[in-house]
Amino acid sequence: MLKYAHSFCVLAQELHFSRAASRLHLTQPALSHQIKRLEEEIGCTLLIRSPQKVMLTEAGLILAKELGVALNQMNNAVQQAQDAERGDAGALAIGYCELPEAGRMSLIIRCYTAMYPGVEVTLRKLSTNDQVVALATGSIDIAFLHPPVNAAQLMMRPAGDEWMVAALHANHALAARPTLRLADLKTERLIVCAEEAGAFMYNSILAACGSAGFQPRLREEKDSWHTMLDQAASGLGVAFVPQSLTGGGNSHLVFRAVDDLNVKLETAIATAADPSRPAVSRFLEVARECLAKCTPTASM
Repeated sequence: MLKYAHSFCVLAQELHFSRAASRLHLTQPALSHQIKRLEEEIGCTLLIRSPQKVMLTEAGLILAKELGVALNQMNNAVQQAQDAERGDAGALAIGYCELPEAGRMSLIIRCYTAMYPGVEVTLRKLSTNDQVVALATGSIDIAFLHPPVNAAQLMMRPAGDEWMVAALHANHALAARPTLRLADLKTERLIVCAEEAGAFMYNSILAACGSAGFQPRLREEKDSWHTMLDQAASGLGVAFVPQSLTGGGNSHLVFRAVDDLNVKLETAIATAADPSRPAVSRFLEVARECLAKCTPTASM
């Protein structure tokens, strides 16, 4: 029936075989044949024909109305499918590790949604380890995570790095200093990312303290960078956090560079294998362009 539905709807609008045939780029006999076949297929008389005009029967009126709605829905569905094939529509699930500014994620997403407003973007806050699992199972499409990770099945694209800095209470005795050295903190309890949550970061900080000549007293936090800031603001220790967290506006905290803490938090944009979905490929293109503008040396 769909083969002749469009022809019937045009004829129902024109109520004139010659004009309808012209719109459809058909001959009048060909259009008449299509309408006759449609009537035979559905078992209803749709038209009352006369030399002067064409009239729709009650069955024809109902069919024209409902077919018009159905054809619009079908055309919309086809358009959406074509948009999805090009990456202009659909959905994109993005994982990230609590730091929306890491890897310029917020900027990239703003640029992407401006270019592809038909794609519904959702964010999921997950640890790096959980993002690796989510990519493998397909519950997210893209991950902003912190390498290194042991996941050969992922494609990793460097998206930047940032220095780790010390966060301490504003009334701390060391707060007046413009910068710190690790030796200044040897008697402090250091609040760090737990080993189970970030083994590379944990061991890098431990090694840096060892090079500075002391074994640190550690308070490990496995859930949240912001929880580490809360602990520092409460005077429970000095927290080592990524530099992007220094703009939080907490009046109880000050942030200081630690000259000999040569530890950076790296961020990568990861996908499972070589992405085949157009929406993912388009996102990676936008990310590449944004990162190139922000950091000319960045490569993806």
